[in-house]
Amino acid sequence: MSTSNLVARYERLPLHRLNSAKVEGRTVVTVEESVNADRDRIFQVLTVAEYIDAWFSAPGSAAGSTEITAGPDCFLVKYLLLNGLEERFVGSYKIVRRSKIYFTWSRDGFGNPSSSLVKIRLVGDFGRTTVHLMHLGLPRSEQSHYKLLWEASLRRLASLF
Repeated sequence: MSTSNLVARYERLPLHRLNSAKVEGRTVVTVEESVNADRDRIFQVLTVAEYIDAWFSAPGSAAGSTEITAGPDCFLVKYLLLNGLEERFVGSYKIVRRSKIYFTWSRDGFGNPSSSLVKIRLVGDFGRTTVHLMHLGLPRSEQSHYKLLWEASLRRLASLF
């Protein structure tokens, strides 16, 4: 299956597909980082595929292996782990506004119905923006992994400015 067909499968998935039952009883990761850039620049860096690979930083991934493919309402993140295995995740945008971005986050693979929700809020003025990220609906076993992933990614984002 080509990457474009893969991304097309996830376009415009409704938010109700991630129902409250899937989020209840699961954990939440919250991360915050201050960035020396205005909100509009941060919004672009967070939503344009060519920029996402500049700041996305998965723990245990091989340097330079991250690839981002974007569709109209979604994106695919693919990277190699140090052990040679490939990880793939699909984000399907639900809300994309200047100061608010919500997307579902799903491990790509057959028979993997679990999704979680990532909420990003951008708060700031002209030269400084605080990025508030909350990842909801995670299994407890993945909480520490995603805490490291989002902390490293937002630190890398801040280092770009």
